[in-house]
Amino acid sequence: MIQRRTLFRLKIIAALLIIVIALAALGHWLVHTADAQRSGSLRLKNLQQEVQVYFDAWGVPHIDARNDLDAYRALGYLHAQDRLFQMDLLRRVGGGRLSELFGQESYATDKFFRTLGISRHARQYAQYLRENADKPHVQLILAYQDGINQYIDQGRIPVEYRLLLTRPDHFSPEDIAHVMGYMAYSFAEAFRTDALIDHVRGTLGERHAQELLPGLPDTSPSRSARILPGQTDTPLAPLLDQLAQVQSYLPVGQFHGSNAWAVSGQLSASGKPLLANDPHIGFAVPAVWYEAHIRTPEHEVYGHFLAGLPFPLLGHTPHHAWGLTMLMNDEIDFYREQVNPDNPMQVRVGNRWQDLEVHEEVIKVRNKEDRLIRLRSSRHGPIINDDLVLASQAEGATPTPPVSLFWTFLTPGSDSTEAFYRYSRATSIAEFEAAAALHWSPGLNVIYADVDDNIAMWATGRLKRWPLSNNSFTLLDGANRQHDFLGYQPFASNPRLVNPPSGYLYNANSPYPGNNPRRALPGYYAPAERAERLEALLAGGEKFDFSRFKAMQLDSHRAHALAMIKDALPLLDNGLFAEKQRTLADAARQLLTDWDGNFQAGSAAALIYQRWEDNLMEALFADELGEHYSHFRDTFMARKSLASLYWKPASPWWDNRQQPSMDGRQASIEQAWVRTLESLSDALGNDPQKWTWDQLASLQHKHPLADKLPLGGRLNSERVAINGTTGSLNNMVFNLGGAQYDVIAGPSTRRLIDLAEPAASLGISPMGQSGNPLDRHYADQAQLFAQGNYRAQLFDWLGIQALPDRLVLKPRRRK
Repeated sequence: MIQRRTLFRLKIIAALLIIVIALAALGHWLVHTADAQRSGSLRLKNLQQEVQVYFDAWGVPHIDARNDLDAYRALGYLHAQDRLFQMDLLRRVGGGRLSELFGQESYATDKFFRTLGISRHARQYAQYLRENADKPHVQLILAYQDGINQYIDQGRIPVEYRLLLTRPDHFSPEDIAHVMGYMAYSFAEAFRTDALIDHVRGTLGERHAQELLPGLPDTSPSRSARILPGQTDTPLAPLLDQLAQVQSYLPVGQFHGSNAWAVSGQLSASGKPLLANDPHIGFAVPAVWYEAHIRTPEHEVYGHFLAGLPFPLLGHTPHHAWGLTMLMNDEIDFYREQVNPDNPMQVRVGNRWQDLEVHEEVIKVRNKEDRLIRLRSSRHGPIINDDLVLASQAEGATPTPPVSLFWTFLTPGSDSTEAFYRYSRATSIAEFEAAAALHWSPGLNVIYADVDDNIAMWATGRLKRWPLSNNSFTLLDGANRQHDFLGYQPFASNPRLVNPPSGYLYNANSPYPGNNPRRALPGYYAPAERAERLEALLAGGEKFDFSRFKAMQLDSHRAHALAMIKDALPLLDNGLFAEKQRTLADAARQLLTDWDGNFQAGSAAALIYQRWEDNLMEALFADELGEHYSHFRDTFMARKSLASLYWKPASPWWDNRQQPSMDGRQASIEQAWVRTLESLSDALGNDPQKWTWDQLASLQHKHPLADKLPLGGRLNSERVAINGTTGSLNNMVFNLGGAQYDVIAGPSTRRLIDLAEPAASLGISPMGQSGNPLDRHYADQAQLFAQGNYRAQLFDWLGIQALPDRLVLKPRRRK
């Protein structure tokens, strides 16, 4: 007979087994009830005819339809099947609706994006779509959204909604503008750069600002934004803290730059143009781009689609291919408004007062009461610091001047979807250029190549007439009519390169080549080293093929880093260290002496250099910038300024305000070297040979729910070592200030297209097609990506129609 104590233990074990089995069953139900359907058939409303969808070995859908409307309705359904949660998050960020999912923690982020005015613009844009419902691109937008909404109604709900105990709501025409608004915001370097420069001008003076921005136009208008009595900072400074807070809560990646280049047939082994593109965007789960191939009697395109947008931003057809980089133009101006002392609801315009507009919006917060917010705007645009303005008025403190935002994206009539629609339908370079002329915002470089041996690059987007309304880098005077927006220049005046004599063109978020300063487009360009590396590799004179293009996309060399460290080596003297540390210092110095400038996983010199550069930047800028140094160090401006000021020993930035005994360039270089060896030996031991790049630099793709749910970290990808660094062509972007170099952004795809055979194009995704964590296509490309490999992008319909996975979409019978 079983003893009572044993029986009790058996009951406990049985109960635990039941709980484990129940949890396993729940987990299986949560995930597998969201499985994608890639075979068989299903019915969709509003289809005119059957649509055949073939799925390749990577889960990419190849859609064969008899008309465009059916194709894009199918695309919406399939895109939602794989990426609905991602699509939902992207529109919620731009629309200021994250709090509906995540509660109070996202309220500040939502309020910030509402303050930018994206939601108001989205309502205007939706009205524009309704008024132009007969236009072909508008019809396809609505068909695509109908496909998304049909999946929401009849498809399998993604696991994220089950974990959050909620459901998605339908997509609306406004959501196209919400997605585009977030993309435009993500591209706008001015949000951080202008605030920092305004702070430097106001607290340190004009010389410090000019040194920080080499080439700052002399024609910039005079500034009226100076610190007032009783103020300790400039009006934009609080925006920096706000941006940092918003950034920490964003569940989707931001755009960080891109590489793209093309060579004509005279330089290619195939005799036709080659095109390469790798946009640099924040890494996330799932990956940014959704790949799909569409064929109808009207057109055919293999495209890379952004969540929520129906037209590919990157793509190729049997006739041509195109890629994108960020133009880095200035789409934003900040205006300091002068408030009427007798009426805080008025600001000065010339010699009169003008009323501010008031807008009310409701932010829904999960498990909380709805929040009503009141936003104000001037003739220039929304007031972005209204909370601080109203608080200072209420407390009777020194008034905080309102700062309004002018942003090209918010211009009435702004629309870029028609340009994207027309890119894949162009049948000549002239038609493609006409499509490029339709693009509004954000500013983009479009790199183009076609089977007729044309290569070209256009700066697209509405460019402001300058200099008085462009690239201001700080506050303009809202009352001064001379600082008013002057309109946009015609597209014909935008920079471009068409069939250059060199036979190649390239862009790495760099200015267009040219020696005429009057034609130069001011902007927030990336440091020059990627562009200079591309120029050097493309000017080599040999014929190009995919193997050479692959090596370029995977290149980890930093010539600027090599030049800086070779210049600094004579100053890295052992006398800086105690006797027992000199052997270590000798070994570290020798590693740098022998370094080739490449950031490979096993390189010790790469890690030593990177830590020295970090410490040198801090020694150069931290004492002047104080609490704002953390906002500055991860900007393009910081890296450009370091590369420039390193060679200017007389710059006031070398003065050390906190430790005058450490003044000067040499002292800063030496101080950075000492701190480098101390920190690396503390972290990794006393053998510099073991201080390899892969010890501290790694990549992990993070899921939006990783930090929001228990065990959410299991949705992240495996952490892998990386080759490349911030600033190399294989651009692996990380923030500074931490003990490790956790990569946050990089190539969101790598694409190679040979116009001699578009069906042989190559690409790779950092993760995979699916957003379902247990789908076989969730991360099936991650290892290939990390190892620098590529896969085929199927374009040949004989091979496609032989694929085993085929889904038939049939019209739903009317009842």
